Amino acid sequence: MSALFGPVPSRRFGRSLGIDLFTRKTCTFDCLYCEVGSNPERTDAVHLTVPAEQVLGEISAYLGENLQDLPDHITFAGSGEPTLYRDIDRIIEGIHRITSVPVVLLTNGSLLHRKMIRDRILDVDVLVPSLDAGSEAVFQKLNRPVSAISYEDLVNGLIETRQVYTGHYLLEVLLVDGFNTGIDEMERLVAQINRINPDAVQVNSVFRPPADATIRAADTQTVNRFVEMVGERAKPVSYYNRSGQVREIRGDLLRQVILKTVLIRPCTPAELTASLGVSESAMNGAVLELKRQGKICEHRHGGDMFLAHTERFGASEETT
Repeated sequence: MSALFGPVPSRRFGRSLGIDLFTRKTCTFDCLYCEVGSNPERTDAVHLTVPAEQVLGEISAYLGENLQDLPDHITFAGSGEPTLYRDIDRIIEGIHRITSVPVVLLTNGSLLHRKMIRDRILDVDVLVPSLDAGSEAVFQKLNRPVSAISYEDLVNGLIETRQVYTGHYLLEVLLVDGFNTGIDEMERLVAQINRINPDAVQVNSVFRPPADATIRAADTQTVNRFVEMVGERAKPVSYYNRSGQVREIRGDLLRQVILKTVLIRPCTPAELTASLGVSESAMNGAVLELKRQGKICEHRHGGDMFLAHTERFGASEETT
């Protein structure tokens, strides 16, 4: 299976070519809000799955075939926690040898307290670790980490990385109603943010269908209150929309790209149409065929309809 997916429409990084280093969910956390689904088998053991040479070969081939339409970023994301991949430094170095497209690492930050792992990722252009809790109690309830990782480990790793990393350091905070939206917990979060001292803080909430259907996004008033508490470096995440040239990818190729993308995370039809640069008619035809084949299903969340892979989400259902 290809390690690449997309480009997908990122609300933070425009059209992002994704790198997924795992064939199934592999993570140190089992976050209640995760868009990839639940993860009862948490791990902190470093893996080597797809060979680094294969990943670099796929990236080189993609960039060579799309010279007139390069992605805005190349992003480590997908089914698992990227820092669990042993040779991530080789892939980062290899990307920099072949392109100037910036490399982004999305990470939960849980392994950055380990120097050997921290040193592997220091050459990415944009580092985006996350911090959703201001206390051990909320960390355990919301992120549900593997037992070997404590809240103190997480925060210390984020601080130590900030001291040695020279790229753009963005800390992501995802607000979940009833977990980290109380004023006391938000104050604790802000105190930790000030200790970490990132370049910016991306304030996010639950946008896609979560692993736990009872999870709810923070309301706009709460998000705005937290943004004010963080101050000028707070940057609320807004929806991404692309306009411009439409190119036609059709047939089996379009269906394969859609399947790979929604296997990683559910997407709205509008997101897929914009990120893949195809017409609505081509997208609608491909989606109808994939539904007929039973390969994708619909999930409603927060008033929007998302397309999801049946291997991850099963039959269509509605969440609010």
